[in-house]
Amino acid sequence: MAKGFGPKKTPQTTKRQKAQWDSIQEETRFHLFFQLFKAFSESPRNFQTVDRLVETNPDRLDKHFDRGLREVNLLLEANQEQLDEHFVKVLRYHSSAILSEAPPAGKKGIAARLMMLSYCIHEFEKGNEANNLEIAIAGYEIAVTVLTYEAFPEQWAACQNSLGNAYHRRFKGDRAENLERSIACCQNALKVLTRESRPRMWAEIQKNLAIAYGNRIRGDRLENAELARIACCTAMEVYTREAMPEALAQLQNNLGLIYRDRICGDKAENLEQAIACYQNALLFRTREEFPKLWAMTQMNLASAYRHRIHGDRVENIEKAIAANLEALQVYTQDEFPADWAGVQTNLGNAYVHRRKGDPNENLEMAIAAHQAALQIFNQDEFPREWAMAQMNLGKCYFMVESHEKAIACYRLALTVCTPTAFPFECSGAGETLGKIGFAIKDWKLAIEGYGIAIEAVETSRTWATSEFRRQEILAEAIDIYANIVQAYINNKQLDKALEYVERSRSKRLVDLMASNDLYSSAEIPAEIQQYLQDFERLQQQIDKERGRNQPSNDFDNSKLDNSRAALAAYNQTIADLEAEKLLIWEQLRRLDPVLAGQIRVNPLKFPSIQKLIDKPTTAIISFYTTVRDTLIFVVRQNEITLQSCADLGFEALHGSILQNWLGQYVNDKDSWKEELVGMLAEIAKQLNLNDLILWHLEGISELIIVPHFALHQIPFAALPIGDNRYLGDKFLIRYAPSCQVLEFCHQRPPLGNNLNCGTIEDATGDLPCASFEGEQLAVLYSIPDNQRLKGRHQATVSNYRELAQTVQILHSSHHAQSRFDNPLESTLILGDGCITLGQLMTPAWRLPQLSDVFLSCCETGLSITEITGDILTFSTAFLSAGARSVISTLWAVDDLATALFSIFYYQEWQQGKNRPEA
Repeated sequence: MAKGFGPKKTPQTTKRQKAQWDSIQEETRFHLFFQLFKAFSESPRNFQTVDRLVETNPDRLDKHFDRGLREVNLLLEANQEQLDEHFVKVLRYHSSAILSEAPPAGKKGIAARLMMLSYCIHEFEKGNEANNLEIAIAGYEIAVTVLTYEAFPEQWAACQNSLGNAYHRRFKGDRAENLERSIACCQNALKVLTRESRPRMWAEIQKNLAIAYGNRIRGDRLENAELARIACCTAMEVYTREAMPEALAQLQNNLGLIYRDRICGDKAENLEQAIACYQNALLFRTREEFPKLWAMTQMNLASAYRHRIHGDRVENIEKAIAANLEALQVYTQDEFPADWAGVQTNLGNAYVHRRKGDPNENLEMAIAAHQAALQIFNQDEFPREWAMAQMNLGKCYFMVESHEKAIACYRLALTVCTPTAFPFECSGAGETLGKIGFAIKDWKLAIEGYGIAIEAVETSRTWATSEFRRQEILAEAIDIYANIVQAYINNKQLDKALEYVERSRSKRLVDLMASNDLYSSAEIPAEIQQYLQDFERLQQQIDKERGRNQPSNDFDNSKLDNSRAALAAYNQTIADLEAEKLLIWEQLRRLDPVLAGQIRVNPLKFPSIQKLIDKPTTAIISFYTTVRDTLIFVVRQNEITLQSCADLGFEALHGSILQNWLGQYVNDKDSWKEELVGMLAEIAKQLNLNDLILWHLEGISELIIVPHFALHQIPFAALPIGDNRYLGDKFLIRYAPSCQVLEFCHQRPPLGNNLNCGTIEDATGDLPCASFEGEQLAVLYSIPDNQRLKGRHQATVSNYRELAQTVQILHSSHHAQSRFDNPLESTLILGDGCITLGQLMTPAWRLPQLSDVFLSCCETGLSITEITGDILTFSTAFLSAGARSVISTLWAVDDLATALFSIFYYQEWQQGKNRPEA
């Protein structure tokens, strides 16, 4: 028809034509569905035959199907364009309709055929893979409404396994949620299928579980990787090279991926294991027989060589490039576009690190490769791959100083890699964006990048249910916190800088205090009670072992040098028992309501920090040391200032304290005592205390000091400030592990004025001044005898706990010992055994009624602070248990001097002075 002739189209006509076309398409899909379903009319109808087919080899099930199954594949190939999102609706609607009309006896056969049809579409290699998986998932989900766990457990388990495989491969929907569903489905299948009953299917489930854990986004990366490795190795115990070489090769390839990205163990050795796994896979995956699988393994091998630590670095990169080029012989852009793009990404990353050839040309080739990958990887279909390609391209632009392009790339990547969607990738992208900000002195950009990275780090930390892993995650990111603090300082936002200082420190103690608050009025669950009993049992065994190693029932006073320190006997048996206790401690922490519930305690904002200051003459002094400098934040009720000690970084300040102060204390106490005055003077000089007082503390009479790292071990009150005066002469001094810990203490409800006092006195019968101390306190506070635990027979572990749960003021006057090698095993030494720091930090010790604890013992505030700013001491343990205030010691104290100090303190306190004044 000539242009301009014929009936004129109106919007109504176009709409009607579209509706007619949609109706035709719907009918076409309807006929395809029934053709596919009808193809199974000759298929096995009983469950035993279907199950045998699934059990024989799920990966190649179609090879064992009968004529009907082959017909299904032909139909699928001829109607690829019909396998779209509309077909999902057709399958759901008509399958449900058929099942609803079928008699009960016929439902199981229909569901079995639907399951096989779904499997065929699941494994169909042509057409749109994303749509194929959606159709398969829909079919499986309908099938399990009939093939239920109660009625047909083995068929239900087989369907759960297929769903597990489909969900970890799924393109659509939330990636993190898909992987969680995959794991749940695989775990469901393992409830029924055992290695003994169905070894091959069981191994198949383990293989799917390994893939899901290996790609998992939620939870802790380290734990997920280890679960993936265990599942993969477990499956390999079933698959043999003779019987199932293809499946074994797939497992070798998967295990290579796990070792390549593994966090546990030696990184270099893990990469060697990965290379060996890929090479083993290639023994079966030849280019001639399995070209696509061969290319995939070559691509993975290339990635391992790029990261390889052993061998010549230049050669490893060349091997990586060569393996990628090999993969491209099979992965062409036309036939395998997504795989081709993946190799381009690999090539780009290899060229970035290449040392052969011209560096500029290598970078140009890297940029070209990443741009090529982005021709295929779009945000809608391949969100993660698209984001990673943007990050890789951004890295290249950063290297060639095209900062604007680099910034644009990273910001695009962060639209997908969010703190909750892909926290690990998000952390890396945010950190690099922060580095770009520093490079161009754009502090707002640096703050933006590092802020996003910290959100991602804290999300990862929250998802980790192991306390030790939480500490590792924070330690790995400690420089990110330091960088955002510096960026805020450079941007003249001291209040925000301090917020991030606080956000980085004492997180473990904050978690413990939050947990105890949650537990304070609740019953302890039975599972936790059992762990607590096991914990106590092991401690009793340790006490007995120590008792066997003591020469008599009395301590050797000649070795104590009139101090309240006591060195307990230590041997391999005790070490083994302590290791068992540590495992139970970890289990207790895993069940902790904050860790198990993946609760994140909200960090303090600056106004909340200022509210901790109750008088205009009080200031918070918060220390924070970076790699280069030591920062001293001074917070008043109405302002914040900063003193920076340039070039007084971690090594200069904390390295010196650890070596000269703590090192000498442990190894040579006599020298430590002789040099103590000089060392304190040097620390005061390094911190420029006189300048701090002159320029920042005018009008201040009380300090709340928040130390950092090794400064926790320094007695600030004894730091000299000139004219034979000390910091404690000029200011009243309080200490806090962090402002957030201080806030927890402030928020605990008041206990009134009528406080009961209890004492634990000379628990081992060898501290005469401790007994005198107890007598004086009893007179001052009218302490009844039933609240005084005197000597070996009364000052027992059980009596101590009972007293601590009864009184509001607890005074401990006996031996104690800090353990630098294992702070959780630091001990309060009593008449029949010990109370360890670890015990105090369990739910068994909930002391919400406790106001004040005075630890008139040795080393109760002494420990090596972790890089995260967490300090494990008896003072922090009692704060965690519920106390409002704790007085502790930083070294082995003299019996007489400590008794006098304690008596004078309580006399002053009774006269109405507050704690710092007393």
